[in-house]
Amino acid sequence: MPMKHDLSHMYALKSAIEDLLGEAAWRDLKECTSLATWRRYVLKVIDAIELSVKTNIQICDEDWMNQVTNNLAHGRDLARIARNTDDLVAALTATLLEQVFLQLGHAPHRKTSRAVTLKAENWRLDGFRTVQIVQTPAQREALFMSKQRREIGFDAQFDLEAEYRRSRSKIPYSVWCAQRESEQKEVSRNGPENVA
Repeated sequence: MPMKHDLSHMYALKSAIEDLLGEAAWRDLKECTSLATWRRYVLKVIDAIELSVKTNIQICDEDWMNQVTNNLAHGRDLARIARNTDDLVAALTATLLEQVFLQLGHAPHRKTSRAVTLKAENWRLDGFRTVQIVQTPAQREALFMSKQRREIGFDAQFDLEAEYRRSRSKIPYSVWCAQRESEQKEVSRNGPENVA
């Protein structure tokens, strides 16, 4: 199907690329029908994935990193030879599918299998390596603040954090906020005179 000079055509992909690469990407792609422009952004997304993997994965085996590198290189090759946007999107999709399963520990290759059912034992991918997602206390606090900023706005979050600093509390900011919210709910439920 040819690309359409239409904002809604492939909106989900345009929006995802904007989330990754910023507003300029959205402006370039929103009504774009140019294969060259789409190819440039698909290659940039693949480059961003590779840079992110190499920047953020701290512990991995060399074989896994080689598989990732090879998958992304193959995705670039497919994107470069794509003759139309359908082929280009298919190249990106195939690369991302492989990458998702590599990130889970192992990308299965079952071309000789007649059918693979959606049973847990068929999708246990930890035979060669186990994936762990860890979060330090500092990362947990940063995530809390990021979510809070989106929910209540930058200014309100800034004021709340200033109140926390003035309180000189020794507990983490996220815990302090939870306690403060609980206390405020108690006051609104029982009235200030009935709260100890």
